[in-house]
This record gives sequence, structure tokens and C-alpha cells, in this order.
Amino acid sequence: MRSARDTLVMLLAGGVGSRLNILASRRAKPAVPFGGDYRIIDFTLSNVMHSGLSRVGLLTQYKPFSLMDHVRGGEPWDLIGRERGIKVLPPYQGSAEADWYKGTADAVWQNLWFMEDYRPDKVLILSGDHIYRMDYEAMIAAHERSGADLTIAAMQVPWDEVHRFGVMVTGADGWITEFQEKVKGARSNLASMGIYVFSYAALVEELKAVVGTRKGFDFGQNVIPGMIGRRKLLCYPFEGYWRDVGTLKSYLDANMDCLDETSGLDLAGWQICTSPDEKGQGDRPPLRVGAGARITRALAARGCVIEGDVEGSILFPGVRVGAGAVVRDSVIMQDVVIGDGARVAYSILDKEAVVGPGAVIGEGDAAVANRAFPTHLDCGITVIGKQARLPAGLRVGKNCFVNPGVDVGARGLTRLDDGETAAE
Repeated sequence: MRSARDTLVMLLAGGVGSRLNILASRRAKPAVPFGGDYRIIDFTLSNVMHSGLSRVGLLTQYKPFSLMDHVRGGEPWDLIGRERGIKVLPPYQGSAEADWYKGTADAVWQNLWFMEDYRPDKVLILSGDHIYRMDYEAMIAAHERSGADLTIAAMQVPWDEVHRFGVMVTGADGWITEFQEKVKGARSNLASMGIYVFSYAALVEELKAVVGTRKGFDFGQNVIPGMIGRRKLLCYPFEGYWRDVGTLKSYLDANMDCLDETSGLDLAGWQICTSPDEKGQGDRPPLRVGAGARITRALAARGCVIEGDVEGSILFPGVRVGAGAVVRDSVIMQDVVIGDGARVAYSILDKEAVVGPGAVIGEGDAAVANRAFPTHLDCGITVIGKQARLPAGLRVGKNCFVNPGVDVGARGLTRLDDGETAAE
């Protein structure tokens, strides 16, 4: 695979993930757990592995520690060896030409030195915060055949979501004639997936002309629109499963897709690899199901102990569901404890949260948006932060946040009404 051997991967993994709110308050968005055993970045790294790519620059920035600990040397994705490797590339502060990354293009610009070491023929630029399965080798081959300077992967999205993406207009031959980044009233619903194959020489020239002169710092906002009419830009259509999990609803929905055989998301079939030794995860005992338990359309990982009812939910390793407890339509992360008789519905519980016996989480009026973050939480989901403690008998409504580490019982609260937040 000549095209793969001559391609360097630049993987953007420094996103803040602000719309995921407390799920991304202590970790980078690509490091958010997903699907019972994985993290979001595992999907992109597994695509890299299956596509035969061997050299990756991992561009980090926001709260990178759990992400770096997860990726380590790249062994789970076969990125270790004499001709293989993954290099963590944080921003370098203190010099005249380097600072915190100001955008996607600036992040790549600040690491030109890394690319120059390899002098690749092509550069594949990826984002580490999407859920999908894609053969990059086929896209790279299409780029080579066409003689394009830049090839952009794209797919049709619903018209009511067009404003969230960069969109393009193409001719019958697939060449891109217009590109607009996140605008209202766009002329097309053909959305960029944030997956770019650049010819190396063209990439360096465009970065020098735009970022190097401080005219802009982002590929979608600045670099790509400026290439229209001057360079050859090819659209590479994609029709498989792909989801941007940038909101709490899209994150929960994508997890629920793991349980739907018709969704197109196939964890086993996609052969997603992850880091199995994280905090001894590979040494967890088998799932244990009590005599009175009932599990319906759910995914429960190793180390879980289930004594109650679990329906339509994702349980990560080490979750304990007490006798008489009910968990429905929820994502429950590592080592969460749900006490006897508790009820959890349409909620996301981050790692090591404790729900006391008889507590009720996520029942109420979905029409009441979260008062502190109405644009983040207005669809009925309740989110409990990492290591939060909820006392026995507590009632927590819909669209609620309980911030990481908050001990609600220590505050003497017996209920959290719809749309309220228990902050630190």
C-alpha cells in the first residue's frame, strides 16, 4: 500500500468539548468513555490501524493527561516499532511563534517541524472525537488518482443540522466549487466530516500563507475557503455510520446505537481496539448476574454485578446495580454504585459516582431546561459527575447536573428539581 506508507497522520485531539459540559470538564473530549469499554478516540485510532497507516502525530492541548495515559505508546493500535509510532504533540508555550493552539490549522502549523522530519507525500488530518468506521486507504487512493491538492470526506446531514458543519457544493465530477463553514441558510447539506487528505506541498504552502501571516487559524473557517478557485479540491462521499458526539444528546444517542442492530454501529464487527490495561481493566472478573436480576437489550462489561433490572443501557466495567434497583436508557461509567431500590432513567453517570438506596434519578419534566446551561441540557437527560455522591432517597429531576465530586447529602438536600445544578 504505497499511498498509506507515504502518508503521515495528524490527529487533532485537543478539543475542549464544552457542550459535553461536566463529562469533559476533567478530560479532553476524545478521552470521554464510550460504548462500555472504549474511549471516543479509539474509533479514529482503530481506523488508522485498519487502514495500514503507521505514523501518527497526536496533537493534544486541553486536559490531556487521561488521554495520554490511555494512548501511551500506541501498542493497542499497532503503532509501535521501528517504522511505526505515535508522537504526542502538545503546544509549546514561551516562544515567539508558539502558544496555545488557536485553531485546527494553527495546531498543524505549530508542528511543521514534526512533518518535516518525515517529508511525506500526503498528510491525513483527522479529528479524535467522532464515532465511525472508515477505510482511509480508499480515500487516500481516490486523492492520488484525481491529482487533488485536498480531498475532503463528506456526507449528507439533515437540513436542520447543517449549521453545525462546514458544507460544500460540488460539480458532477466531485470537484468542490463552494465551501461554507457553519452558516445559516447554506446552499447544501453535504457536510465536511473534518477528514482531510492534503498533498504535503500544498498543505505547507497554504499554512504559510494563512496561519504564517496570522490571517486565520482554522481549516474550515480560513484555509479551505481560501483554496477555492486556486487549488483542486475533491469531495470524497461517505455513506456509512458517522456521528459527531459533541452534545450530551448525541453522545447518549450514539451509545444507544450500540444496542440497535439496525443503527450501523457495530462495535464487534468494526474491531475497535482500546487500551485493556487501564487501571487493571483487563483483570476484571466476569460479569455477575444475581438470581433476581433482569437484563434487557443492554450491554454490561466485565466486573459488573447486577442484582436489579437493567434495560436499554450501557454499563462500563465494575458497575454495581443493587437488588430492586432499576436502570433504564442510561450510560453508567466505570465503578458506579447504584444502591438497592434506586431508579435511574435517561441519565449519564460518570465514573465512581454513588447513588444511595432508594434514590430516584432522571424522572420529571423534560420541558424544563437546565437553568445554568440551557443550551447544553434541554432534552431530558440528567448528568451525574465523576465521584459525585447522592444520598439515599434523593430525588433528582430531568435536565439536572451534579458536578464532579459533589456530596449532595452533605448539603442536606433531599431533592434536585428539574433543571437544577448541584455545583461545587
